[in-house]
Amino acid sequence: MIECLRREGPRHTELLVSLTPPLVAALAYIWLHETPTKMDFLDSGITFAGVCLAVFFGHKEVSKSDATVGHMSTNIILGITATGCQGFEFLVMKPAMIAGTYPLAGSAIHLLGRAFLICLIALWFAKIFQPRSKLALQLLGQMIVPGFIGYGISSALLLNALTHFDVGIATVLGSLSSVLVLPILWVKDGLVPHVQAILGAVLAVVGTTLIIIF
Repeated sequence: MIECLRREGPRHTELLVSLTPPLVAALAYIWLHETPTKMDFLDSGITFAGVCLAVFFGHKEVSKSDATVGHMSTNIILGITATGCQGFEFLVMKPAMIAGTYPLAGSAIHLLGRAFLICLIALWFAKIFQPRSKLALQLLGQMIVPGFIGYGISSALLLNALTHFDVGIATVLGSLSSVLVLPILWVKDGLVPHVQAILGAVLAVVGTTLIIIF
């Protein structure tokens, strides 16, 4: 679902996915009875504000990949649904990680479930799920490398964070990907971030530092 959204407009996708931390924090309070301290609220609030600034203002120029295609209402509905599913995923994994599940083992099971669903979707004959180009070796490599980094390594690290932090704080740390992509696009595509986006990135780094220290 997230990948379909990214084809429709990455900027809007990142904005919607950045809503995951407050949604997950609220669900964790209701379901897992997690009550963050005042310092946790302050630190995660600074980080989340920085992420929102960085995502909202982004770059001075809009890249081709940021072009929005399709109906905005559909994109918003898909984004909110994906955010809710992602939040539920964290809540389900938290008790397993607390019970002592090894992060790599949890990540393997986690990714196995994703792979199963992706295979089911691949067999669906809906037009939106059909490939737009033939599978070439270069394209295959472009899918495998980010898949390994984004879903393999990052998933294990995020599950490890769940064993040490509350679910809400762990998801705030996970949302930093929206900030880290700014310098990558700056170097790769020459897209200079807005001053507000740079300020947001600084706030996110400060907030993350405070979370780690306190």
